[in-house]
Parts: sequence; C-alpha cells; structure tokens
Amino acid sequence: MKILLFSCLAALCVTRVSAGERTFVSLKNFQDAELKQAGIEITRPVTFHLKALGSGGDPNSWGHKENKMYAYGWIINADTRSLVWQMAAENTSKSGNDRWFDGSVTLQPGSYEVYFTAYSFFYHTAFTNMNVNVDHRNKPLFGSSEKKKNFFSWFSDFWSDDIVKDWEKRSPEWGLEILADDSHTSSVRTFTPPKEQPHVLFKATALGDHAFIQEAFALSEPATVNIYALGEGKSGSDLVDGGWIVNIANRDRVWEMRQHTEWAGGASKNVNAHDDITLPKGEYVVYYFTDDSHSAADWNDAPPYDPLNWGITLSVRNEQDRKSFKRIPYKEYQNEIVAITKVGDDESRSEGFTLKEDANIRVLAFGERNNSRRLMADYGSILDARTRNKVWTMDVDRTEHAGGATKNRYIDEIIRLPRGSYIVTYNTDDSHSYDDWNDDPPFDAEHYGITLMGAGNKFSPAMVAKYVEQRDKNIIAQIVRAGDEADKSEAFRLDRTTRIRVYAIGEGQNREMYDYGWIEDARSGNVVWEMTYSMTFHAGGGRKNRVVKTTILLDKGEYRLRFKSDDSHSFGDWNVAPPEDQQYWGITLYKDEGPTVPPPPPQPPTLPVPPAQTENE
Repeated sequence: MKILLFSCLAALCVTRVSAGERTFVSLKNFQDAELKQAGIEITRPVTFHLKALGSGGDPNSWGHKENKMYAYGWIINADTRSLVWQMAAENTSKSGNDRWFDGSVTLQPGSYEVYFTAYSFFYHTAFTNMNVNVDHRNKPLFGSSEKKKNFFSWFSDFWSDDIVKDWEKRSPEWGLEILADDSHTSSVRTFTPPKEQPHVLFKATALGDHAFIQEAFALSEPATVNIYALGEGKSGSDLVDGGWIVNIANRDRVWEMRQHTEWAGGASKNVNAHDDITLPKGEYVVYYFTDDSHSAADWNDAPPYDPLNWGITLSVRNEQDRKSFKRIPYKEYQNEIVAITKVGDDESRSEGFTLKEDANIRVLAFGERNNSRRLMADYGSILDARTRNKVWTMDVDRTEHAGGATKNRYIDEIIRLPRGSYIVTYNTDDSHSYDDWNDDPPFDAEHYGITLMGAGNKFSPAMVAKYVEQRDKNIIAQIVRAGDEADKSEAFRLDRTTRIRVYAIGEGQNREMYDYGWIEDARSGNVVWEMTYSMTFHAGGGRKNRVVKTTILLDKGEYRLRFKSDDSHSFGDWNVAPPEDQQYWGITLYKDEGPTVPPPPPQPPTLPVPPAQTENE
C-alpha cells in the first residue's frame, strides 16, 4: 500500500491506485520544495480516503517540548479560509522515524485547498538533536561535491554527511494522497490554489523576505472595505510582517493590523486579521512590509493555514461597491523640502529652510528608541531659526514600529508651520544606524533620518526659499559653538532698563553645571544672573545636555556676557549624544520682543516711622 501511495511524482494528479478507488490529489517528494498545494471542488458530500506520511510530533525523539510536526499536511475551506483537517501527532501513528496517517474525511459541497509542508528537518540520534531550517533557495541542496552550499552546510563535516543522508532517504517519501470511490469522479474538480476571493480590489500576497508594499487608492463615495491580512508577530504587539492603511490627506492611520489580529495557525507567531472598515470619500495608501525571514520565500517555522495569502488583500462585499474604488499612482517622497537621510553613527546633521507663507508640512522620520529608557537614541527635530524654540520633535510616544528590530521607530504626520525660517536637525548615537545596523534594519532603511515635504493641494514649491543664516537683529550678545576648556566673554551696554531673553545650552548633572554661562556687571564684576542646574531642563541627546530659556530685567549699564566649559563634551567633541540645537552650545541674549520697560518713577522720600507707644507711656 505504501508503494502505491508514493508512486505518483506529480504535485497534482488523478490516477487509479486500486479497484474502485481513484487518487484526486497527490502531494509528494519534499526533497525539492518545502510547501506543495492542490485544490478540489465538490458538488456533493464526499468521504475521502487520506493517506499521508510526515514527521515530527514525538518529543522524546528530538527533544522538543511540544508534539509539533515539521512535515505534515492539512486542508482548509477555500471560501472561509478556515481549517478543516490537519495531520498531527494525535491522529497519526509512528512509522520508524516518521508518522503515518490512514483515515477518512467527509467534506461537504464546496471548495477546499490541500497543503503539505516540510519546512524543517529534525535530526536526532542517541547523542544529539538538531533542528535545521530547510531553505530551498540555497542551490544545489545536495551532493557531496557541493555540500558546503546546501542548507546543512553550517554543521561540521561529520554531522552534515549524516544529516544529508537521512534527509535524502526520508524526504522523498513524505507527502499526502487524497482518494475517493470511482463513483465520485464527476463530482470532484481540481483547481490551482489559492482560490480567488470575490470582489477583490487589491492584493499583495505570497510575499517573500524584505518586501515593502505601498499602493494607493481613491474612494469617490464612502465604502465598506474588507481587509484580509496575514503576518508575523505577537498578537496585539508590534509585528515584524504586517500592514496598515493611511489617509493621505492627514496621514492618520485608519486601520492597523496589529490591533485586530488572531492566531493564523502553524507557528505561534503567525497572525491574521479579517476586518470590515467603512472609509469616507478620500485617498488612501496601503502599506505592508516583511522582515528578513519567515515568509512565502522560506518558512523558518510552521507556515499558517493559509500560506499563499501571506500579505494583504482588500475587497468589497458586493460588486456594486467596486464602482467607487480606483487605484491611483502614489509616490511616497514628493515635494521634498529637506531630506537628511542615510544617517550613520555619531552623526549630527542640520539643514535650514524658509517658508514664505504658512504651509502644511509632512514630516517623515525614522530613528532608534533607547531600549533602556523611554527616549529616542536617533531622532530628528525642528527649531525656529530665529527664536531657537523647538517647534517639533520625534517624541518616542508618538512613534510607530518601523519594521525589523523593535527599537526601530518612525513617525509620519502633517504639521502646520507659519511663515519663517526653520532648522531641521538629526542626531544619532554610536550604534545601529544606516549601513551599520546591529539588529534588523527598518523597512525603509534608505530614508533613515528625517524628511520634510510639502503637503496638500495648496502647497507649491514656490512657497519655500533657501535658508540664509543671519544674525538676529534682536541679539544683544552671543557666545556659541564653545569648545572644551572655553572661557569666553563679550561686553555689551544697555542704554535703558531692558527685558532680556536668555537662551543658554550647557552641560550639567547631579545638580551641578560644568559648561554654563552668566552675566556680570562690567564695573564691579558682580554676577547679576547665572545659569544654575535647577533652572534648566533637558536639551535633547544625552541627559547631561541642559538648556535654559528665561526672561530677566537688566538696568541701564555696562555688562559682560560669560561662558565657561570644562575639558570634555562640548561643541564638535561630544562624548554622549549632542543636544538638539548643538550650534547654539553657549549663551545668547536677545532683546525681548515685548514693550520696552521704562525706568521706575522716582519715589518720594521715606519718612521715619514714629516708635509705637505703650499704655505705660
């Protein structure tokens, strides 16, 4: 019987195996593929005879804690995509090092997809247990002269020879046959999976490693869209293979896969989402990405029940709703204003721009989260070039997972900026950046950094001008870009009592300042204002970067602005991540834009207060 079962070499065939019984599906010989499939459609109930040989499911033989098979078959309903039958340790019998199934399954009228996988190989002896991912992209797989090029080659020569021999002996025997009585011949029709789902608008499926999909569509009327997606990750958490949909007009996420997932069968990391969402009239973009492993290109663990739909599919419930849907061209990066990308380790880059009028700006930034704290290690920010106030920053709590390592983060949003000049900055720490990743990179590694783009139909490139750095007319005195062991001063004079805005960045920790500024009276040398730790807050980058922004009142007179630094961590020679506005490391005094403060009016002479009288007096 076993010889008859594995006599057909085709992936799908119809042959006679014994009197009165016909083979409708035959999935065999897994020496050359890790997944094979076939489809059957029946018009009346049929009881099928299933014969299958697989492997795994015996924890005592290969050291696995679960009764998990690595070569096995299953059947799903092609319309609902749900599991109908699966070969498992509980319904199979031991046959040497493998497991055998010989039984029946009754299927109701409908369409079904049949799968068999041999995604891995467990080699075990009395002395060792080894788990090998079977990656058929490594060619040739076998042969002693090419042994170092197959998926067993990372083992030593001693073990590799034995593993190859065992694989070559057993894998051709694995497979699944589905048979039925001759009387059912007219009731059974075969097809090639996956069965096309009705009213599909768009799909990106059977995706391999390192995929990144961006497809846009427009709805001329509100519509309910069905989303079916399969990916990898822990349900409810960041996914390493997953997708989302964004409203192009405001960059809001209207659907996100991670919030709607459930187990998809196979490995515990396989998840799927099946949702109906109602979208208003507008334009949308569908995103989907995969990491460097476990995909339709090569499963490094058990594939999901519906492996050929790995990716994302959009459809509608009835054909009438399709009329409002239209695919539209989409370019992710357009109307670029500033692009600081491909940023490497220990870099601090900045670029300015000027807006001639108020504008909507799309900010798209990729960076790295510091795993030990709720801070960003690589991040961007936007400063007002005149006031040095921070108008936008890449706050970790607003970021999304950027694919790959969990610490990869990105933010995609639209902000409104008034006319004026701005400085865009981007800082990185000493590891995990473009072209030198210490973990899996993000899905769009080429744009690691920050990009600003004009957004909306009202934006025009003519609204943007080149930024030309000029000294602010309101600056009274300034000491910036101070290096190690600096001791600088600048004199200034006030002709009247003046409100002064102080902007200073320095180094401080443990409630003590090491790089700091102050103001002293030029004649007496007395300190009239000093930058102390208690008045500062974090300036971005390393925690010891401190900034103060305050307003003080100075009388008419002559003054000296001072700044002093110690022997480390200063402009151009940072020993931790620099501040967001590193160009202004030092101290700057601005004439405050509020009304000029007049001198106080003269006070009448103070009269002596007579002593209080007592009753005895």
